[in-house]
Amino acid sequence: MQNNLIIPTILATTEEEYQKKVNLINQSEDLKNGWVQIDIMDNKFVQNKSVGIDIIKKYPINLKVEAHLMVNYPENWIDGLFEIGVDRIIFPVEDSEGIKERITHIKNHGIEVGLALNPETPVEKVMPYIDSIDTLLILSVHPGFGGQEFIPETINKIKQVVLQKNQSSFKIEVDGGITVDNIKDIVEAGADGIVIGERLIYGDIRKNLEEINQKLNR
Repeated sequence: MQNNLIIPTILATTEEEYQKKVNLINQSEDLKNGWVQIDIMDNKFVQNKSVGIDIIKKYPINLKVEAHLMVNYPENWIDGLFEIGVDRIIFPVEDSEGIKERITHIKNHGIEVGLALNPETPVEKVMPYIDSIDTLLILSVHPGFGGQEFIPETINKIKQVVLQKNQSSFKIEVDGGITVDNIKDIVEAGADGIVIGERLIYGDIRKNLEEINQKLNR
């Protein structure tokens, strides 16, 4: 059961936790040919610190990889991500200095680029860049920690992005607090990708996906 709508995410603060989550994802037949998101945090942009590129490099993943940078000075991380062969790099629109240059730098290496929008940041902040990006990641929790509750106002934010998208071809991903109880509303609002962490990869991944698909009538 291939499922490209659902993107598992790895948020890990230790090598042991990272390796465990990678193994669960790699062993799942149902996630093959899709994407995985790796959260990278520096304990500055958000109040948590993840494993770094050195650990990520040690444990290859059998999916296409998007790296979600929740860091200050994302330009200091980008070249390292090139070296480990990620397929997409997403960085925060809130770190506004040098966004256009970063987008160009990433695209010049043949890698997809995305911007992340924090819950408190208005949609207007990302509008100048929508013709240059491949993905807009709308955060539906305050970034940095897993297991948070979905912020209901995110639904209106998704709809607002859809209305302003015009002819731009970027995909909308939504990340944080997503469950079987709210996923249908999120997809119907216009999300192209649903990012889910422990609620997906812990337990039985196949059953978790089946439950999601039942909610979506798929």
